[in-house]
Amino acid sequence: MDQSPSEKEVVRSNPANFKPKYLVLDDINIDLISILTAGSALISTYVFPSLGYLSILVAAAIILPLRIFFPRSTTPQGLALITGASSGIGAELSYILAEKGHDLVLVGRNQEQLDAVKENIEKKYRKNARTIAIDLSVPGTAKQLYDQTRNEGLTVDILVNGAGLGGAGETLEQPFELAERMTILNCVALVQLTQLYGKDMIGRGRGWILQISSVGGWMVSPGQNIYHATKHYVRAFSEALSIELRGYPGVVNCQLMPGPTHTQFVTRAHAEETFMMAASGAMEDPKAVASAGYKGLCRGKRMVFSSWNAAATALMMHLAPRSVHLTIASLMNSPLRGMVRMKEPEADQKARGSQLRGS
Repeated sequence: MDQSPSEKEVVRSNPANFKPKYLVLDDINIDLISILTAGSALISTYVFPSLGYLSILVAAAIILPLRIFFPRSTTPQGLALITGASSGIGAELSYILAEKGHDLVLVGRNQEQLDAVKENIEKKYRKNARTIAIDLSVPGTAKQLYDQTRNEGLTVDILVNGAGLGGAGETLEQPFELAERMTILNCVALVQLTQLYGKDMIGRGRGWILQISSVGGWMVSPGQNIYHATKHYVRAFSEALSIELRGYPGVVNCQLMPGPTHTQFVTRAHAEETFMMAASGAMEDPKAVASAGYKGLCRGKRMVFSSWNAAATALMMHLAPRSVHLTIASLMNSPLRGMVRMKEPEADQKARGSQLRGS
């Protein structure tokens, strides 16, 4: 017999709590103040030419201190839980957090590679690392992971939602199961882990959440349709969450926007022969991407791009007419059918350990 709650029970269970808070010097309001101040200075210079220099000086006196000193940085503290920690950006963030002095909970599907990351961390950085092998693309496993860490007495102060699944090809030709698992992992599990651990962070008055999204969240992409659609979801969810967390100033939510990154994620998605991955020249080093994410989290940024190239791509795709946007995206995701192939990314974290110990 179905034990799931009825629609009425679900609706009644929503307390509809709102904690609006707008007068906060976060990056959103600083951008707004900067735009309004610069605009006012330009208008006053045009209307009152004799006050031009004064207007510019006043605008600079307002904008520069805000851009330099706010928002105040908050260095992450405590235990970090990283999903997708067995490879790629998730593994590199694990190494950065260990170097910064954090004990870790490493979550992923590949127990062998998780163990290799754990060994690398313990040998290089002398920090404790706990591994949990679990497939978060299966319904209910996000709650299972949370319950397991709670039962073990682990207090998660930093949550990195780094697990992700992609898939290249035409939507109607992709397996139904792949689309389901992609959506659950990239969207549902991410939201559930954010809710579960985020509520605990609110109760303690501090916490740091890093959502690993993608520049794909700014693109409508034939050939990568479902994956990029899930990243649209993550982008919208994370941006709105950052505004809601103004009511809880001790909790930071930052969204990392990488461009195409040289990791196993690409080969697992069968996208290694697309123009974007194989021939665009835009591939990024996962170590640099992870470093950008950590710095953005420390600065309390709502959103951080992994590189100027990633930021420029997002801006271009955001501003381009839809016909141009769709044409470019189609070309970028076109298969090169063996003419060019992305260089095989590092697959073994044991080899990465040798590099770490040699540095």
